[in-house]
Formats: sequence, structure tokens, C-alpha cells
Amino acid sequence: MASEKSRTRKPVAVTLLLAEPAAVVDAGEAEAAAKLFKALSDPIRIRLLSLIRYSPGGEACFCDLAEDFDMPQPSLSHHLRVLVTAGILERTRRGTWSWYSLHPEPLETLKTLLRPGGPLADRRAPIVTPKGV
Repeated sequence: MASEKSRTRKPVAVTLLLAEPAAVVDAGEAEAAAKLFKALSDPIRIRLLSLIRYSPGGEACFCDLAEDFDMPQPSLSHHLRVLVTAGILERTRRGTWSWYSLHPEPLETLKTLLRPGGPLADRRAPIVTPKGV
């Protein structure tokens, strides 16, 4: 009789947490990472970051950056301010111009989260489906 009941029951999928506690992102790390992802969520900011990173000496003047973008000065300033506020860029005033350079630590934080085997890029365990489902 027990075997008849087991045949009529439908299997239930079970999800197990396979990550080690050290690999799970805590609330503070998640908040910091979300701010960085938000700051980088615009294609103009990605381009700015790339231009600054590969500029001679690793820094770029606002005057040089403005030449690469077809937008008003206040809009470009806004995008740079977002990256500075997030801690991704550092701004230095030299006379009337602002110079921008990359602050590497925030990007290292994202790299750690997204690296293969990291807490956000770990390979998912295969989903095992019981036979007959």
C-alpha cells in the first residue's frame, strides 16, 4: 500500500543553498556594490571611465573630455559628478580646469564580486529534475 501512495505523489523541487557563508554578500557590501553599479549604469559614464583610464598619465582634463561628447557642459559635468560621488573617479582642480583620474578600489570591489567563482558569478548548480516530471 505504501508503494501505491508513493507512485501517486508528485515530486517537489528542493532548492539548497550551496554557497559557503563567506561567499554570500552581506548587506553593507550589497549596498556599496549597488551604488557602484548604479553609477556605471549609463553608457556615457562607461565611456568617460574608459577615456580617463587610457588617457596619458591616467588622468584627463574636463576640456579634453568635452571634445569627445556632443552634449552641453552641465550634462557632462553631471555624469562626471556621479562617478566622483560614487568614489570611482577623483577630481583635482588645477586653475580653472578639473582633472579626473580613476580611483581603482571601487572597481576592484566589483571585480571581486563578478570574478568567476565569486559570489555573483559563481556557476550555478545544475537543476536536478526527478524522473517522470
